Amino acid sequence: MRRECGCSGNCGGDLNRREFLQILLVGAAGTMFACALPSDDEEEKPAVWQVSRSELPPVRLPRIGVTQTPRTYRGQNLEYVLMPIGGIGTGTVWLDGQGRLAVWQVFNNLTEESLPHVHFALRTGGDLYLLESLDGAEVPTLPVVSFEGGYPIARLHYDTATLPVELTLEAFNPLIPLDTFHSSLPCAIFRWTVHNRSKQAVELSLLFTLPQSGQWGNALEATPGFERYLSSVPMLAPGAHTLRDRHTKQDISPAPLYHLLLQQPESRVLRMAAEAVSTLERGGVVLITRPTSRFWQEWKPNWEVLEDFEGDSYGNWTVEGTAFGDRPHTGTSPGQQPVSGFWGKGLVNTYLPNDEPQGTLTSPPFLIRKRYIGFLIGGGNHPGETCINLLVDGKVVRTATGRNNERLEPHEWEVSEFLGKRAQIQIVDRHSGGWGHINIDHIVLSDASPVALFSAVEAIPKLHDALPLKAKAIREVNLMEGDLTPRWTPQGKQMFADLDMKDWRVRYYLRLEGFEPGDWQVWAQMSNGDPLILMRQHGRGKVILVLSSSLPELPTSWSERMFVAALGLQDTQNLLLQPAHPRAGSIAVKTDAPPVHSRWNTLSDLRKSGNRTGQHGAIEVPLKLKPKQTRTVHFVLGWSYPNVERFGHRGNLYYRWFQTAQQVADYALRNLDRLWGWTRLYHQTMYESNLPPLMLDAITSQAVILRGPTCFWSGDGYFGGFEGSYGCCPLNCTHVWNYAQTHARLFPEIGRNMRESDLLVYLHPNGETSHRQHAPHNAFIDGQCATICAAYREHLTSPDDNFLRKVWSRVKLATDWLISAIDSDEDGVPSGHQWNTYDCAVSGATTFIGSQYLCALAAAEQMALRMGDNASARRYRRIRLAGTRNQDAQLWNGEYYIQKPGTPPAHDYNTGCHSDQLLGQWWAHQLGLGYLYPREKVRQALQAIYRYNFRRNMYGHRQIPRRYVLDDEGGLLMCTWPHGGRPDPFIIYADEVWTGIEYATAGLMLWEGMVNEAVEIVNTTRGRYDGRRRDGLDSGPGGNPFNELECGKFYARAMSSFGLLLAAQGLILDTPAGVLGFAPRWQPEDHRSFFITGTGWGLFAQKRGRNEQREQIDLRYGSLRLRKLVFQLPEGVTLRSASVRIGGRTVQTSAQVEGNLVTVRFVQEQHLEAPTRVTVRLSF
Repeated sequence: MRRECGCSGNCGGDLNRREFLQILLVGAAGTMFACALPSDDEEEKPAVWQVSRSELPPVRLPRIGVTQTPRTYRGQNLEYVLMPIGGIGTGTVWLDGQGRLAVWQVFNNLTEESLPHVHFALRTGGDLYLLESLDGAEVPTLPVVSFEGGYPIARLHYDTATLPVELTLEAFNPLIPLDTFHSSLPCAIFRWTVHNRSKQAVELSLLFTLPQSGQWGNALEATPGFERYLSSVPMLAPGAHTLRDRHTKQDISPAPLYHLLLQQPESRVLRMAAEAVSTLERGGVVLITRPTSRFWQEWKPNWEVLEDFEGDSYGNWTVEGTAFGDRPHTGTSPGQQPVSGFWGKGLVNTYLPNDEPQGTLTSPPFLIRKRYIGFLIGGGNHPGETCINLLVDGKVVRTATGRNNERLEPHEWEVSEFLGKRAQIQIVDRHSGGWGHINIDHIVLSDASPVALFSAVEAIPKLHDALPLKAKAIREVNLMEGDLTPRWTPQGKQMFADLDMKDWRVRYYLRLEGFEPGDWQVWAQMSNGDPLILMRQHGRGKVILVLSSSLPELPTSWSERMFVAALGLQDTQNLLLQPAHPRAGSIAVKTDAPPVHSRWNTLSDLRKSGNRTGQHGAIEVPLKLKPKQTRTVHFVLGWSYPNVERFGHRGNLYYRWFQTAQQVADYALRNLDRLWGWTRLYHQTMYESNLPPLMLDAITSQAVILRGPTCFWSGDGYFGGFEGSYGCCPLNCTHVWNYAQTHARLFPEIGRNMRESDLLVYLHPNGETSHRQHAPHNAFIDGQCATICAAYREHLTSPDDNFLRKVWSRVKLATDWLISAIDSDEDGVPSGHQWNTYDCAVSGATTFIGSQYLCALAAAEQMALRMGDNASARRYRRIRLAGTRNQDAQLWNGEYYIQKPGTPPAHDYNTGCHSDQLLGQWWAHQLGLGYLYPREKVRQALQAIYRYNFRRNMYGHRQIPRRYVLDDEGGLLMCTWPHGGRPDPFIIYADEVWTGIEYATAGLMLWEGMVNEAVEIVNTTRGRYDGRRRDGLDSGPGGNPFNELECGKFYARAMSSFGLLLAAQGLILDTPAGVLGFAPRWQPEDHRSFFITGTGWGLFAQKRGRNEQREQIDLRYGSLRLRKLVFQLPEGVTLRSASVRIGGRTVQTSAQVEGNLVTVRFVQEQHLEAPTRVTVRLSF
């Protein structure tokens, strides 16, 4: 069965709302562990993932020239605008085109869930206005008129025509290129500007509201803001815990820890029982407090089974179509992935005999008499097509789908609003594509949470096994003052000598009459000898049973000491016990103006300032504006949620510096001027570029991928990225991130971090890369090439050669493996089967793989020369030059480069015109490596790609297996066969459109002077993301300008868009060597563009006249070390003179011309600090 996402990885589905809330309340029960690949050699590996905190210099604003207005959305184009706001690997909140914080992903969640009761509001003239576009609100609204989407700043204008003020919101998270630390703050900053356009003074208030916190109340006392612990898991509450180093804040627990509190609502105990059992099975420690005697009694779920599908027919259920057969399934169909998680022998499974059949299965009517309906569900995630529905009065009132997974998992509907009504269950299969089936079992009615009951059915017996108490009777004893008191046993006293029993007031306990300890250790007992605290080994784990109330936590945490003792740890002074639940953390809101705090239940309550009753909270800033006066107020939203484990990498990096949300908000407020100033300067500099508007939009907007749900940054410093968000597909996939450029250009530290993972951590001993890093994997050949090319890119954007020295031996090993794997005869032509980003192997000779191979050889050659490894450099050069000759001779068909399949063939494209046929040339231009094939043929091949693969609409074309473009929209197809010869099987995804390929191909066209074609492709691509919602697309809906689709949302390949900037300005860069140059392809006669090196950034401008060319390099941030400047002259001119001025002073240089490139050498190396201007005059 083909997965619709089509990836070779294991993609997880999205959580629904109830699952989201369950995680909020309970936490995750499972843990995944990474498998670092071992090395046979014994060399000591250098340290990896080193991350440091940076200082933020004051902003010195230069004179800003003409800037473009960022792409602006109005009217229907506001419908599906959602900009995630957050730092690198911090989580985000999404600001939508209606002015709402529509999605919250700060809790280590990947679900697109809203947080209720969150609003911005304006109070003036005795009334309250919500600052959002919302129909049917109980108070008036001021809708959004326009949304300027110049990432990272969203600028919203509101309809205040009926009011005397104008209102603008600028929302952002600091994005300061090269300053990774300050671009990784877990916060969102909302900058409100109010202008009184009237002739009278105006009084008003700006408000920001948040909902009631779980356990901590509203915490409104925290002036000048307030902090909310949006978690039902406060410190030392039930649930998962972890031990952290008090100084480094790193999670250092050697095993999972769990506190099970038995005296709480049954549904919660049942859920937590499963988590406690999981902790024991993983070798962890479970601390159990407040037990009751009932716990050891036999337990059965109190539910009513509506249908268990254990019969030999569907009974009174109505079957339509062929998907369900004539009886329940018994497990897995031939050709289907293993089906698991169902109960008994029977279930519904519509994979009969494959995904093609369709139909429905409908229950007889029944009376809803319980609060919940629960069931087990698996199969396809196609809303309305592969689903289970609840019908009331013939209408669908509840629905659920599978998660593209064959394992059936518990799900529930809360249906109290339908109590007393008759209903039906309908199981639907109306999808015949990938995952076009549904699995259902064990439908139940219950007043308790069925999800909790399902998990408890297996967990409670296991927990009983972990707590074997051999006693004649168990009864509860209530104590009066002066009765029995607790005491340490000799063993307990030795372990806890500093814990005074007087601090523990035991009011009741469970008396074990006739208790026989067996394998239990007794750490504490009552004065009459009754056991009170016991510990035993259970399998790989340990369980601590406290037969009384919760342990003392102040001034010393006894729970912490119990865990430490069970783990056998000695250093108790440097350990800190904290909740490990993913939702344990806090959110804080602060403002830079004196606030007023209010509480409220309904929005009408907020019409009166300072209301002190209600569940929810609001922070507001009163303002008095004189006529024509303008005021700006900031709200800073900070968050801190440290507890997460992703593939063995624990925590979030930001927690090293910010342990609470309050600390985040305080830091942002203290540095507000600099954070805003540098972010705005980057934004202004980028939009001072005169590149085509939608090209500039593509370059800027896709930086959100780095700072959205696709990426994370763990506490150990590991930077991790999926292919697309929500787990599709892990992890740091070399063949997808092959295309990404934005992350490594704006933040070279991120690029170096990823190369250290590729080369120093996950490289196989023989030099083969791991194309994914969540588990051991082999190489994909294009990803192997990409790792080598990217290592050279990371060197070119480093301040010196330290990084290259660190990784060179591994780069050499990877290059040598690549040669041996696909080119054993060293003729420069790939052979054999080559797995690649199309999730299949191509065979034989191609320039798709071949060009990337040649670029990798060229990059390795340059690195070898810099490392003094001349023998390797000569070898790589020899193979590269042979490959250039041989590939061109064998694969050029007169129009473009084709494939010569090998024997046996694979998923090939033969005579096809592939859009990726020159991907290595795209890389080579960015790295300054020259041409891999004859220049004129490169251009001819690009013309063929444009002619055959670019479509202005998709009518008449079937996009398979996935659809990312509507029929009335255009795009660049992956591969076409203009002269026939399409093989079977052919390269997968040939008929699809991917934005990452469109940008890369357009970028190469720019390098080759095909400006009009490149602009048309980019305009077509960005035109599909114009803010209007597009349904019916895979991984969709589509249309959000900040979310380009492929196999998952916010797809990493789209960061190839930064290559458009490099091509448009013709960047020439070697930071360690002090080389900087430009050869603009876009408007060389009048060019302006943002530029960035490894140490500084600013604005480059070029003006070309009849007899001279002027260059201007404005360094606005950081520094530059310059030995050479390189520029391109017009064809056919002769350079007469070159002069350079730096900061107004003339510096001595010499000039050398090669072709139409002029190299200006400084007599003395120049060290520049921002702000500095370099001007160059070239006369000819």
